[in-house]
Amino acid sequence: MRLSLCLLLAWSCAPVNSFLIYKPSRTALASFETHLSYALATSNNDDTPSLEQEPLQPIRRLRKAKKEPLIAILGRPNVGKSALVNRIAGTQSGGAIVADESGITRDRTYRPAEFLGEGFQIVDTGGLVFDEDENTLFAKEIREQAMIAIDEAAAVIMVVDGQTGLTALDSQIADFLRKEVLRDIPVLVAVNKCESEKTGGMSAADFWSLGLGEPFAVSALHGVGTAELLETIFEQINERGTSFGDFGTKAIKLHEAKKNMKHKGPLPWEDETDYKMRKYGIGDPAQRVMEDYENAKAAFDAEDRPEEINVAIIGRPNVGKSSLLNSLFGGARAIVSDVAGTTRDSIDALMERPSPPGRDAPSTIYRFVDTAGIRRKGKVDFGPEFFMVNRALRAIRRADVVLLVLDATAGVTEQDRILAQKIGDDGRACVIVCNKWDAVVDKDSTTLDKSVKFIRDELPQVRWSPILFISAATGQRVGKLYSAVDEAVKAHRKRISTSVLNEVLRDAVLWQPPPARRSGAQAKIYYCNQVSTRPPTVIVFVNDPKLVSDNYKRYLDRKFRESLDGFAATPIRFIFRGRRERDMVRSSRSMNGAPGDGGSGTSFPFPHAE
Repeated sequence: MRLSLCLLLAWSCAPVNSFLIYKPSRTALASFETHLSYALATSNNDDTPSLEQEPLQPIRRLRKAKKEPLIAILGRPNVGKSALVNRIAGTQSGGAIVADESGITRDRTYRPAEFLGEGFQIVDTGGLVFDEDENTLFAKEIREQAMIAIDEAAAVIMVVDGQTGLTALDSQIADFLRKEVLRDIPVLVAVNKCESEKTGGMSAADFWSLGLGEPFAVSALHGVGTAELLETIFEQINERGTSFGDFGTKAIKLHEAKKNMKHKGPLPWEDETDYKMRKYGIGDPAQRVMEDYENAKAAFDAEDRPEEINVAIIGRPNVGKSSLLNSLFGGARAIVSDVAGTTRDSIDALMERPSPPGRDAPSTIYRFVDTAGIRRKGKVDFGPEFFMVNRALRAIRRADVVLLVLDATAGVTEQDRILAQKIGDDGRACVIVCNKWDAVVDKDSTTLDKSVKFIRDELPQVRWSPILFISAATGQRVGKLYSAVDEAVKAHRKRISTSVLNEVLRDAVLWQPPPARRSGAQAKIYYCNQVSTRPPTVIVFVNDPKLVSDNYKRYLDRKFRESLDGFAATPIRFIFRGRRERDMVRSSRSMNGAPGDGGSGTSFPFPHAE
């Protein structure tokens, strides 16, 4: 696109002899109309922002739906809170990290869950410790995260260890919940690690002394007792009114509707005549019972959720990923410290850009995912860190856009190159975020340009990515990330027509044909078309894919980016597929020949080129 407009301007201003350097001049003339039509078409495209476009609304935190209450999981360290969260949420694979080690969970992590057709959110918190010492890292920060979870929750589940028994720390936590929380929201006690039906009840009986009601014997590992625990907490939420009015009643209403349909005899609101009419399926009584049953079943239908833009924050340890998440969120969403490896689990933060006033358009929702710092593979042992890295790499594969965070004071390291290669291989859109720009000393008017050139040279794997220089600590240029993410998503989902792609491919081949090997074999490029997006994937048909070298593939990638706008933040995946020349001749005769002339088409992919 950009190349076409430049060619148009040069054609109108330059003398005729100046175009002798471009050998296929007739080809350029033939492609001029196609490029011009494409420019006019894209200028009217709805996806392209215009000068008269309405101003964007300010970003805010996503307002959670009141229909989905939040249940907080609390307890002392290493009692199985994360395992219970995984059991309730159904995320035993890829959920919260579970290990026989205290202090794994530090930040609060939210998981969607469903039980008896009711959707709700469950939040996992770190182990609470009130007596701090040198062995309890981030105890104060973990307590602050737990207090935020309690303020947001409609109910609290206190988890204790049934094998260890009652401890002094359990009593301290129970005293706090009984005095400060129980008066506002329901609190239940889940006695974990009670797999045995014989001894589970005896182990749970010791916790009646906590003063929080009946303790429930559960097993997060096997799922024993979790259904009874959730049924009771649903009843108490409904009785206390800590959620919306009819939460937890879908299954009850459906059971009553089925019972009414099969009921023999008059219902409480029916007389003998209405009962006879319902019995034989006629009149309003039968219709009323059937409508109640259909409405009870329809309540279980899943509600449509708005599409979210998944943004993964990736980088080495201690480059400022959690600080960036807090700056975007506008609060202490994640624990931040100078200790490398503070973040363990993947932490989500939902932000929302409301639709312009007066328009019935859905809001744009951004899900930012903060991940653990990824060290070199040789330094990662099997254990909690191994699962942290796996979840970070999984966040890359699930993301629409990846924010690759670099440390401006440390430059580009080998691990940054490995992460950049991973992003390109997974086909994710990428924005390079150079953090701690405020800590760079002796900046002048040329520092920015030199830094951009340095990063481009050091990270050729994502040379197409835009670069932002920010400071998460001060908030400098953090707001520009949203526009960069929007452009990256648009590029990642961009689709170009086949005719325009082939025009660009033809110009690239005519400017620089594929190099021949010593044996004389040379790749012949026939045509291409885009087959998918996320990332944009182009299939190029050639005579032999092995004849196309990596250098020529990079050349085609560069020419496509120069000629077409909108691919600045996404990789373009080229797939070279072999096709014999005999098949090309056969297909071209069947496609290009006029009816009845026996196939007079030509096999050359560009008939007007000589």
